[in-house]
Amino acid sequence: MYKTIALLIVSFFFVSSAVNCSRKDEQRPGQDDKLTLAVVPWPASAAIFVAQEKGFFRDEGLDLTLQIHPSGHLGLDAVLGGKADLATAGETPIVRAAIGGKPCVIIASICEIERPILIIGRKDRGVSAPIDLKDKRVGVVPRTTADFFLHIYLITSYIDPEEVNIVNLMVDEVVEAMLNGEVDAVSTWMPYTAILRDKLGLNATVFQEQSIYTMTWNIVAAQDFAEKNPEPIKKFLSAISKANKFIEENNAEAHEVCSRYIGTESLLFNREWSNYFFTMKLDQSLLLNLEDQARWISEKEGASEGKAHNFLDNINATGLRAVQSEAVRIIGK
Repeated sequence: MYKTIALLIVSFFFVSSAVNCSRKDEQRPGQDDKLTLAVVPWPASAAIFVAQEKGFFRDEGLDLTLQIHPSGHLGLDAVLGGKADLATAGETPIVRAAIGGKPCVIIASICEIERPILIIGRKDRGVSAPIDLKDKRVGVVPRTTADFFLHIYLITSYIDPEEVNIVNLMVDEVVEAMLNGEVDAVSTWMPYTAILRDKLGLNATVFQEQSIYTMTWNIVAAQDFAEKNPEPIKKFLSAISKANKFIEENNAEAHEVCSRYIGTESLLFNREWSNYFFTMKLDQSLLLNLEDQARWISEKEGASEGKAHNFLDNINATGLRAVQSEAVRIIGK
């Protein structure tokens, strides 16, 4: 199964590298801004894949390199470490970076996902209902939105998280740990949810709750980079706007493009594709979500009470306001 995950990553890297090479042949020397984007190969990144495939970044005057990462928190680490200019990430790693004093800013949310995280249990381990998670070993990648979702799912299912044996896993361990029986359930995301549902078949119990959490998929930059590079960011967001329009008008083709960049068969994620809503905005709900997760992290880690973090400092709306002013709906921004 490690080979399955490796093939997904290699496939994505091969496709994105090939596309980058073909674009370079067509670029106008000396006129294109260069950007490196740390991207996670899953459906929420579809607008990025479409923009790269259809040449929208090139048309805006961008030479964009896609840098593959298996999760948003690792991509954000690349940005904060100076190895990438932009990253895709959910709210949880952004909140952790912000309250940890690391200067990162969100420049836009490009996707909203209903049921972004699934908890998948093994029926042969006695996991058939939410209450069965009590005293079971549940795997999760820490510092990710899957970590946050597991917490709120347990709470809303009237299960004390202290009564669940949480097992911290690396991203590339999730599928293998589940299939080998090292854990009885996992909280994870695409494509791992699709792989597990496919491999476990009737032995899989899938827990999902649409109403408790809608995730945003965000474009993040280091604060200093965003302040010093408004033009490349505007070009990037203009390309995403074009890609969103393409997805709306050519949904089936966009689905196929996304499938190729992820490196997996479309059938594996057909059932989850409808959960992804492609947009480009900064609105008040994002701010509220960041604040909620900050409270969760403080409670989980026993942080002392103090002044609440002001997440307005972690929003840079300059680029989005220039490209699509009506999409900025955060008070104070």
